[in-house]
Amino acid sequence: MNTKAFSLLLALSLSLAACSNVRQTTPLAYAGDDGRSTVASLEGAIQKRGYRPVCKDREFCKFQYGQEVWVHFKTGSDKVVMAVDVVDGKKMPADKRKALTDEATAVGEAIWREASAEAIEREKVAAEKAKAEAAARAEAERREEERKTAEAKASGNGGSSGGGLGGFLGAAADVLGGIQVNTGPGQGNGSGGGQGNASAHCCVNGSYYQCPSAAAVNKCAGESAACLSRCMSSSDMSCGERCMKEHPPDPSDCQRQSDKDGQCR
Repeated sequence: MNTKAFSLLLALSLSLAACSNVRQTTPLAYAGDDGRSTVASLEGAIQKRGYRPVCKDREFCKFQYGQEVWVHFKTGSDKVVMAVDVVDGKKMPADKRKALTDEATAVGEAIWREASAEAIEREKVAAEKAKAEAAARAEAERREEERKTAEAKASGNGGSSGGGLGGFLGAAADVLGGIQVNTGPGQGNGSGGGQGNASAHCCVNGSYYQCPSAAAVNKCAGESAACLSRCMSSSDMSCGERCMKEHPPDPSDCQRQSDKDGQCR
């Protein structure tokens, strides 16, 4: 017999042997997003039971059950099918073939339950991680936008034409909400009488304070206002900020009168 004839005979024998196998297929329900993601979990579940899996990522996983049965899992995006192949099943008694098929099917279904549950949990973890990463990116973008806005605002305040008090008062207003000083008749130079003191007041952040003396008014807001006034002739763009730090309004010697807040500009 020549080599070509032998090869044809061998192929025919293998084909006939394959035709003698008996296959039973069972569709399997998967509650996750993609049945193809179950292959890794199937491989782990098969190994846990002492079998040797043969798998291809996102396509299939199979293992040999005993000497006469193979269990296959074919995965697709929308479905998974389990197939139980009994080798030479057509040549064995029907009751033996059924027993082998039932045993292998039960093992395959147990493996599938474990693997599918793990795959679903893994999908959930991956989805939560993706959601958290998206939220972190959105928060980072929001903070970056706030930073740019603050920088643009600061640049606008510092770069106003002529600089001077206009720009500094703008910066001060952001911190203090505005300063208003009123020493009343005769109080500006401290020469007024006792009655004149009653009208001395200052406003800080829109809050009205009644002060007993010109000194109290000056402590409340006068020193801040005087410092800012001196900044008019200065080219130092940090002058206004330094005034806020070195001469902060101090109304501790004055009496708070909330019913007069409306008099504050």
